[in-house]
Amino acid sequence: MPALPSPSSPPFSKATRDERVAALSERSFDLAVIGGGITGAAVARDAAMRGLSVVLLEAGDLAQGTSSASSKLVHGGLRYLEQRNFALVRESVNERERLMVLAPHLVRPAKFFFPVYRRTPRPLWMVGLGLWIYEILAMFRGPGRHRTLGRAAARDAFPGLDADGLDGGVLYWDCATDDARLVLETAMSAHESGAWVLPRLRVTGFVHERNVVAGVQATDVFKGGDVTVHARAVVNATGPWTDRILGLRRQRQRLLRPTKGSHIVLAADRLRLDATVMLRVGSTFIFAIPAQERVFIGTTDSDYDGDYDHVRATGGEVTWFLDQLNAAFPDAGLTVDDVLGTWSGLRPLLAAGDLDPRELPRDHEVRVHEDGVVTVTGGKLTTHRAMAEEVVDVLAKRFAAEGMHLGRCPTGAVRLPGAHGVLRKRGVLISAGASGEALDREAALELGADVAEHLRRTYGGRWPAVLERARSDERLALRIQPDLPYIWAEVDHAVESELACTIVDVMRRRTQLLLRARDLGASSAGDVGARMASLLGWSAVELDRQLDAFDDALAAASAWRDDPAGG
Repeated sequence: MPALPSPSSPPFSKATRDERVAALSERSFDLAVIGGGITGAAVARDAAMRGLSVVLLEAGDLAQGTSSASSKLVHGGLRYLEQRNFALVRESVNERERLMVLAPHLVRPAKFFFPVYRRTPRPLWMVGLGLWIYEILAMFRGPGRHRTLGRAAARDAFPGLDADGLDGGVLYWDCATDDARLVLETAMSAHESGAWVLPRLRVTGFVHERNVVAGVQATDVFKGGDVTVHARAVVNATGPWTDRILGLRRQRQRLLRPTKGSHIVLAADRLRLDATVMLRVGSTFIFAIPAQERVFIGTTDSDYDGDYDHVRATGGEVTWFLDQLNAAFPDAGLTVDDVLGTWSGLRPLLAAGDLDPRELPRDHEVRVHEDGVVTVTGGKLTTHRAMAEEVVDVLAKRFAAEGMHLGRCPTGAVRLPGAHGVLRKRGVLISAGASGEALDREAALELGADVAEHLRRTYGGRWPAVLERARSDERLALRIQPDLPYIWAEVDHAVESELACTIVDVMRRRTQLLLRARDLGASSAGDVGARMASLLGWSAVELDRQLDAFDDALAAASAWRDDPAGG
């Protein structure tokens, strides 16, 4: 029977994490999952809901790698139609619709516009036909129907766009998300279903019994001690680090060809958009994505052979983005001074010959190695739940042969924790019921309408818990930065209920201050650190270490400035 979420789960906090790390040697698990990105979290959630005892080990924070470095979209992959990968598009649009139900606060309908020029390879009628195919593959269950705009209508709707050779364009619908929080709530759901979610536990080797892997060896990043984790099965869901983890088995294999994707952040008043604009640049695309008070621009797609743990945007990439944007929006006049920050990540793409990086398949693969390790890699954020289902189905066959029957996957019908108590009405997220709507109004008056909306969009039905913290101490109701909707109560909530362990966890993944703030959060980091020190009992030495780590993250987001012309 599925293990349904338990209201009596221990707090999703570092204290719980530390207690469980200390107890690892006292028990064994059915499954150990390596990797705390979206795929690993989804595998842990699925397996725990099917009744397995599960431990998830992650070397850093949840979503610290690729899963917080995406373009923050949940989409069917319109451009994959050009590659005739209809199966991937069908799977993606179906999972998109499911995620809108499972996490309505995090997976939100968003309008997109694809301008078509006489110089582009696909005429307007063909792009329109592609949108019909896109919606047919979704069985017309998408968040909205597409609409073709002629030249005049396109210029009226997007007056800043380059009008030279513009034939028109297509308005269509996909979804936007907060990728890091989608991972967080997936991991939280796994925790509520009984999984042990243990970040900052770095896997250093495998435990073998008669040539079969029966667990892993790991190091506690916080305390430095080594632990052995016994498990009947092990899943490697480490994204770009897949080959590195497989190398710990002394059997070198190269499954991946990681590609780098970089993004830049602009203030919304420098590029005013009512929809995400999809721009064709040669044989690739970039997206200009309106995100409240900011605009996210991405992404690049190039081979990468640098340090996987320190992926940074370059000056050349930033300049390339600005060149493309200024060509597409001639009156914008964007310069490097308009770039607030950047982020970069690696796509764990399957190696496929000598294809151009932009043509590498986005499909996933589940592989069972001769020693029993199961590796899942490839894929995309949108299809994470389906990927996890396939992995656990593979494990179910193994356990069935051992007399343990798991049953079918329940994750397609069980909503994420924040989905309860909220609903979307005419495109606006509101709290359910008359009392919920009254609370929405009260919060808007107390905190500001933008803060109340931010709390609902971020925490879903869990947002009243953050509101209560703000009401308990007027200082916690204050904004962390005056022009952004984040409030101090969110720091306490992140530490005590969202497994935040470091300043960077809070500034980059529980909030997006390190992405959105004009100074990337530099002016707030000291106060955030002081608050966390009081909650977590840090010494002065530890606080200094934490602030140094934040400075490193800040430098990474601004590293391109040191070599503005660099590639």
